[in-house]
Amino acid sequence: MTDSRVFALEQLGLSYVAATARAAGLTAEIVDGALEPDRYDALLEQMNDGDYALVGYPIYPETVRRVERDVVRIRARGVRAHVTVGNHLATLHDKAVLADFPTFDSAVRGEGESTLPELAQCLLSGGDLTQINGLTYRLGNEIRRNPPRPNIEDLDTIPFPARDTLPMVLKAGNVPLLYTSRGCNARCDFCSVHNYFNASPNGAWRGRSPHNVVDEMESIAQRYGVREFAFADEQFLGHGKSGNQRALGIAEEITKRGLDFRWYMDTRASSVTPDVFASLRDGGLAVVFMGLESGYNPALKQMRKGLTVDRSIQAIDILKKLEIIPSAGFIMFRPDTTMEELWHNMEFLDEVGCVELTALATAMRVYSGTALESRLRSEGRLRGSYYNYEWSFQDSKVKDCYAVVMESADTLSTAYNAFAAFRRKGVASYAECSKLQRAMNRGPIAIMRELVDAVAKEGGAPDAVRARTRAAFKECCEDFLRLLRFVEACSNGRPADRGSPLLSPTYLC
Repeated sequence: MTDSRVFALEQLGLSYVAATARAAGLTAEIVDGALEPDRYDALLEQMNDGDYALVGYPIYPETVRRVERDVVRIRARGVRAHVTVGNHLATLHDKAVLADFPTFDSAVRGEGESTLPELAQCLLSGGDLTQINGLTYRLGNEIRRNPPRPNIEDLDTIPFPARDTLPMVLKAGNVPLLYTSRGCNARCDFCSVHNYFNASPNGAWRGRSPHNVVDEMESIAQRYGVREFAFADEQFLGHGKSGNQRALGIAEEITKRGLDFRWYMDTRASSVTPDVFASLRDGGLAVVFMGLESGYNPALKQMRKGLTVDRSIQAIDILKKLEIIPSAGFIMFRPDTTMEELWHNMEFLDEVGCVELTALATAMRVYSGTALESRLRSEGRLRGSYYNYEWSFQDSKVKDCYAVVMESADTLSTAYNAFAAFRRKGVASYAECSKLQRAMNRGPIAIMRELVDAVAKEGGAPDAVRARTRAAFKECCEDFLRLLRFVEACSNGRPADRGSPLLSPTYLC
């Protein structure tokens, strides 16, 4: 099950586990609290002991307390089903999770496609939990950790994920998600993906074959009538020549089969090259998301991005020339952000013109099991627990800038979401949408510059600066929304084939 009201997309982890469980002859049910909140709540109220042998949740720092409360609810009804949890938090802090949340019976570490069905069969047959690799569990008052289960080496051997919730996702206007690979060999200091996969043997990046990937896309298209897909891989291109060849193979397979598909993917800016991406575009690539994170080289170095500002700009320029929509992750505020970094970020955002407007109000999250977590803890700048960290700014003036801009976060989101919805209609050309996005970004970036200058001059953010900034953001975004409504009116009657109707990456976060 999933309780999260945050993720209005398919939970592919659950979908894969359900598919492998069914392939093993088990009955598996997916209940997604984000897509079906009423059904999820009703299940909690009506579940009886004996209805399920095993209940599983993916847990996140944002949801683990909610999951705990919901498990307490079913326990109060006398439900004795085994409750297991999985995902990064359960993998990297398995013993701590079971110690801190006594309502959970076990934690599945790493990939769950083999462990979950084996656990279910063990529970049904009264077997021995000590024999299940990849499982951490309770035995009396002890918490025991079995040996790790190697990650699946050949991803083509895994059944395609169950698509129980896809009709609801499509009804909401979103697109199917696919994992064409697993893992990431990068070492960004704030990311737990590398540590998650390397907590088990075979942790390096692995990719499915092009034929297997396109088989899944074609089966979804035939069953659900879709032609748009989002690849949710941590690093679609993998690393090096073999990764490029696999990606090109997917594009070639789509073309060879005569499939009119459009798709979205994540990659590193350092992997974007003109020749490879021209071929990917010809195979349907429409949107590329890159974690650029900063427009300041010292910050990129500290985050271990393996990237420079010039390389980010080069990647964006390549994508623009190919008329592939560039989208970017950005971290405006970090524990170590300086005022100089903020100025550089403004210059960068203004130059590239394609980063989401909401980048102005983004702050770094500290995840457990990361190098950033270790560093901040050693410096005494981390508060809270592994599932609820808070950090402190090194520069008080940056902290003031953050507090002011966050007061307008919803205003910025409203403007960007309206633009993204318009772009999705596909009635404006690539060039028209690019100009419109630049018009949307220009004013708020200028306001942010004025804020940073004022805080630097004043040594802080007095009430007058706060009020002036809020009002300026509000007026600027309202002006853009009026412009957007005018453009929409002018575009009435245009065929919806002039731009990319692919789902905006903002909705895929």
